[in-house]
Amino acid sequence: MKKIYYSLLYLVAALTIVACTHEEEDLFDSSSAVRADEAIVADLSVLTGSENGWLMEYFPEANQAYGGYNVLLKFGTDGKVTVASELYGASQTATSLFSVKQSAGIVLSFNTYNTIFHLFSDPADPTGAGGNGYGLEGDYDFLILEATPEKVVLQGKKSGGLAVMTPMNSNWSEYLTAIQEADGAMTFSKYKLEMGGQEIPVSISYRTLTFTYEEDDNTVSKTGSFIVTQTGYKFYEPIVVNGKTIEGFVFDAANDLFTEANDGSIKLIPVIPPLNEQFVTGNWYIAYSQLGSFAQTYFAHCKQNFMDQEGEELIQAYMGSASYGSFGFNFISHASDGNYGGLLGYDYELIGEDQVSLVFNLTGEGNGVWYHNNMGFHFLLNPFGYSAPRVFTLTTDNPTSPTYITLTEDDNPNNSMTLFASQIDYPFRN
Repeated sequence: MKKIYYSLLYLVAALTIVACTHEEEDLFDSSSAVRADEAIVADLSVLTGSENGWLMEYFPEANQAYGGYNVLLKFGTDGKVTVASELYGASQTATSLFSVKQSAGIVLSFNTYNTIFHLFSDPADPTGAGGNGYGLEGDYDFLILEATPEKVVLQGKKSGGLAVMTPMNSNWSEYLTAIQEADGAMTFSKYKLEMGGQEIPVSISYRTLTFTYEEDDNTVSKTGSFIVTQTGYKFYEPIVVNGKTIEGFVFDAANDLFTEANDGSIKLIPVIPPLNEQFVTGNWYIAYSQLGSFAQTYFAHCKQNFMDQEGEELIQAYMGSASYGSFGFNFISHASDGNYGGLLGYDYELIGEDQVSLVFNLTGEGNGVWYHNNMGFHFLLNPFGYSAPRVFTLTTDNPTSPTYITLTEDDNPNNSMTLFASQIDYPFRN
């Protein structure tokens, strides 16, 4: 009887709970589906409501490794979006479709290919920054975290990074032209930070600044990713360097220096490295037409007697260290079954400020050794120094920010090669 009594008690209690629960009012006036539909309508109204579109400050990669870029967007009530970017011509636009939908939150999706916007997520990497197969690692689907007429905050579904949009109040072409001109004026390869009587070395990679200093007998590195504005650099988020908060910098073109956005006593000063240092720390692309007669002979021999015979074509060739972390001759070759890349390593010696000694060091990365042994790539190396060092004198158009560097061998003036800072594809066609 005792067990039956307890069971009846539990049954009564359960019925009581069910009865009470049944009588409680809903916490919401409408279903979740209705609320989602209402949020979609509201967000669409905001997106399409800005008459001159939006300025997006977009940092594509999850850790902002490539920095940020200015992107302009105009959302239409017809489901089309028009896009412009500082990475293209100031007057160039591309139009595609977009949608706002429910998918574990309200999502803005750029759901048909847009030449300008999908550059940030294209694994083929048109920029050459992230590498083939990766690209800039950006998104085309974004969670809408906030949407008001004053600001829209998006979060990349893949990267998790935030992109902030504010109403665009300027002429698109004029704005992008100003950004591109500012970027050109503020292009430096090295800096130092002056703060509180201390000098801190600063390196730059794409649009990130790395500050390296000593703190409590430890070496500390702090990285700030920035976007270019018309007046300077704006960080993705503030960083603290040696106890000081830095949000960005304002550029003083007359004196070639930057001051911190909120503290004029903190100065970022460009340091112009010697030309030979810029050569071995940069990436310098090869164009066949810009090689001297000596180098052209070796390059043509490799092409005609090896690459053409195998049906391959060079996609890229450059001297630098971006792909494998070691300095040398880098390449990407296109074969019938895909693309193959590699590095053939070089040792170098800096002589003074405008000379460098180069010699192949018998090392390879990726497919480098195979192409050296089987595709005649030792002929491509010869003009740079193969079995013995070659000493070159370097010249350029602009020591502050070179667009090219010409190497002229001291012992052989016919061995002169002009290499370029901008990426060159298919070097035998250029």
